[in-house]
Amino acid sequence: MTKEEYRSILGQLPIKNPTAQDMARMCPHLTQDQAVKAFTTGEGYVACPPLRVRHRFQILSYRKEWVEEIKVSRVKDGTEDASVTGTKNYPPRLDWSYASRTLASYADGKSHGDVFGNYQHMDEAMKFAEANWGADLILDDWNSIVEFYVQDPTELVNDRYHKDYPRTKAVLYVTLNRELNEVINDHSKPQSELFDDAISQMTLDSVIWHELRGGRGGYTEFNCAHCGAGLSLSSCTGCGHRFRDDQFRCGWNTPLSQKMVAFLREKGHAFEVGPEIAWETEQRHFAEISKRLAESPRRRQ
Repeated sequence: MTKEEYRSILGQLPIKNPTAQDMARMCPHLTQDQAVKAFTTGEGYVACPPLRVRHRFQILSYRKEWVEEIKVSRVKDGTEDASVTGTKNYPPRLDWSYASRTLASYADGKSHGDVFGNYQHMDEAMKFAEANWGADLILDDWNSIVEFYVQDPTELVNDRYHKDYPRTKAVLYVTLNRELNEVINDHSKPQSELFDDAISQMTLDSVIWHELRGGRGGYTEFNCAHCGAGLSLSSCTGCGHRFRDDQFRCGWNTPLSQKMVAFLREKGHAFEVGPEIAWETEQRHFAEISKRLAESPRRRQ
């Protein structure tokens, strides 16, 4: 089995009313009897092979069938009364839960905010990945991880949860070999170039992202899917298209870096306006600011 084949299998989750064959398919490191026993006894959490980080593992879970009582509350004579008006049945469900790891997954051998635990068949899961796609596994040697929401302000979403919200076209997960704040406060180059210098890993796969993240807190930034520029609170700093301020995002004007754009294009994303324009604008602003900073000491003299 290859890593790609196993990722395709995980893509079948969640599975309602899973069979013994379904459970075995998700656990290539176990026999069918072992897989069924692991999922249906105890808490139902089972370690499965990692996809990218060595000494890590995915956690799948099995939830047994359960019945929810539907209650209606009312107050009569100052007393609250809840009566059961019906029930709702939930079938058994097999699903992906999260990723966990061991201390050995870090290149420096130190914990980075993780809570380590023991899970059923974790050793078998890690050994299976090592034996089948070990050449693709890496140790965690990065410092921070950033989620870049690539959103299109020319296509606004209006539904029960959003009002004039730019549609998310992709979420790019990027690990950096520097702390994000160091990159932002380093003014030796245009910021997108500093990001390119610091990039370690990139993926669009949220399952792999959970492996990459570990116990670290993550950061979130927003960029334009139309032109690649940074998104401010209510508009794109490049193409200028506007959207509603949702009081959630922290705006910025840093465009997606050249490596990020190349990666997104490789994965099929098309920018309607070339990000090259955003890079040229960033270069021009950087040159102007650098010139002002260089001249300011002479003005004070």
